[in-house]
Amino acid sequence: MSAAITRRPGEVLAGCTIALVLIAAPLWPASTAGEPWLAYAALVCAMLCLVVSGMLDDVRPRIVAGWLGIAGVVAGITWAVKGSLLRRSAFLAAAGVVAVLFATALNRMLPRAER
Repeated sequence: MSAAITRRPGEVLAGCTIALVLIAAPLWPASTAGEPWLAYAALVCAMLCLVVSGMLDDVRPRIVAGWLGIAGVVAGITWAVKGSLLRRSAFLAAAGVVAVLFATALNRMLPRAER
């Protein structure tokens, strides 16, 4: 609702953050087949959306919350995942690639400061 009223792009991404967290919540408990990688991915994407929304709207608390959320999700993945270190490392490497792609796209979207 807020995104429709304010028409700011960051508000839309903040709404996406809420939706991704609500999707990941029921997926978080470990399934019988192994780790809930889809839930991990949804939470990492949610926190990246929160960082990007804060950058687009220039809202520092959202940026800080997003980075703290990313740190918390990575710590949770590192602590919770059992088994192969290779699977955990591959997932975190893929998340890093996505973060770099987000940063590159965001850098092109934000207006340049005039000097």
